[in-house]
Amino acid sequence: MRKLVRIGMATVGFFSCAAIYGCSAPEKAQEPESHREIARISSLSEVHAPLNRYFQTAQEDSVIVKARSRLAAQCMKRYGLPRQTELTDPVTDMIRNPVPLHLSERDAVRYGYRAPSTMVSTPSATDGNSKPHALTARERKTVDAVMNGWANTPPKQALRSYQGHPVSRTGCIGESDTRLMAHTTRPRINGDQEVTSSTEIMNLVLNLKSRAAEKVEGDPRYRAMVSSWASCMRKSGHPYDTPSDARTAASEAAPTASGTPSEQERKIARADASCQQKVNYLGVAGHLVEHYQEKIVEEYRDTMADVRKNIDQRVAKAKKINERAA
Repeated sequence: MRKLVRIGMATVGFFSCAAIYGCSAPEKAQEPESHREIARISSLSEVHAPLNRYFQTAQEDSVIVKARSRLAAQCMKRYGLPRQTELTDPVTDMIRNPVPLHLSERDAVRYGYRAPSTMVSTPSATDGNSKPHALTARERKTVDAVMNGWANTPPKQALRSYQGHPVSRTGCIGESDTRLMAHTTRPRINGDQEVTSSTEIMNLVLNLKSRAAEKVEGDPRYRAMVSSWASCMRKSGHPYDTPSDARTAASEAAPTASGTPSEQERKIARADASCQQKVNYLGVAGHLVEHYQEKIVEEYRDTMADVRKNIDQRVAKAKKINERAA
């Protein structure tokens, strides 16, 4: 039987109470599925997160965003307006990261909590020889209003029509997505309704990821490991209950004038990373992420198959658009 998923606004929160589903009382402690010792690992690349298969990869994002930039440019041309900015990668490293609170000792020493992103940049869809036209402030508002649509523009600047052409609710950005979504497989959500946008598909997977994260947080093995981490941190002079608390405290320490981490942030980060290593934070969290995400994928097997089909179909359409424009 096909499982349906209720979706809400996109969220990238992880290992915290998921706002979409609400905060509920912790479930009763469950017996571990195995009494074997959880393996010690040292890299995120060793963590298998089954739900990541249902997010677009960085390479798929690059292909899709390039095509959507071209489609948005065609839309803007219809209004006699230039397309001034490229669309950006909608899926971030944080979304794909299976254990975002993990911090390696190497990164802690070099960057504190400010390690640079590894996200693949999106190729430009513009002609390399063309230069964007410098806009006045008024022209910029018009371009933004038509690109984003009246639903995503401040009321005083929103346009319902321009140059005799109606402006849609989501503008040329929305039109680019609608054209790629046309004639693709649509997962069903919220009482058997088909999704209408790629954003809804991403939200669907994010919601399931949040559900799996709640299970991870409630697992007695995770709680015991975090308790050991907190004890280690107290011994280092940093009385935080969770890695999230440590990051929050570090974020309150102003960076240096050059934007690099303050010495206080570096101290917290180094202690955090050291304690994570001692308690096998990544190993325990990674093991539980894989376990609970596998259960979610199995529960929503048909829905997830439709999600993957949709992504594959949009990538194929985007490649053809890019090839024709080359």
